Amino acid sequence: MKYKISNNSTKSKTQMRRAVIKWFIYILCMVVFYSFMRSGTFNIWQPFLIIPLCVAVSLKERELPSCIFALFCGYFIDIACDFIFGFSAIWLMTVCLASSLLSRNLIRDNFINYSILVIVACVLEFSMDYLFNVLIWDIPNGNIIFNNVTIPSFISTVLCSPLIYLLIKAVYNKLGNVDLLKNYSPEEVQEDTNIKLRDRV
Repeated sequence: MKYKISNNSTKSKTQMRRAVIKWFIYILCMVVFYSFMRSGTFNIWQPFLIIPLCVAVSLKERELPSCIFALFCGYFIDIACDFIFGFSAIWLMTVCLASSLLSRNLIRDNFINYSILVIVACVLEFSMDYLFNVLIWDIPNGNIIFNNVTIPSFISTVLCSPLIYLLIKAVYNKLGNVDLLKNYSPEEVQEDTNIKLRDRV
């Protein structure tokens, strides 16, 4: 009796190619948002788009890649804002690790939970910035900085976050593993299972 050879190799290559393209888009978004931050187009209302980007990616991806991506995003924020190198990476990695774990165990990946996590990430990032870079160093006019820089940037970041969510959701739905599995017909899955069972006998 002849058995049909499984095309797992082709599926693995397709999955790998999609993963490479997906992460390339994530990194491209990070670089574009970093350039946008450096440009200062909106002056005091400049949004930190890298923060909602990290949260959106962490809700879709696993813990380790989410933390690594948040690490580099934090470095980009530090460079753009002249912070101590690694300062923002600490807070972003913490939030993204929690987001990735929560999305796989306790909460659903939807817009409401994403918005809550973005607000938490922004509160943590901006409050730590104000605490360590303004209050502790007793910088003059600290209240003016908080009212005229920190709060506007916080508001603009939260308001722009839905666009980031829709972008990352579209990328993941097109290139993520879930979308790839949808292309497998039940007959193919059952056939592959039967072949594996025969090989074990």
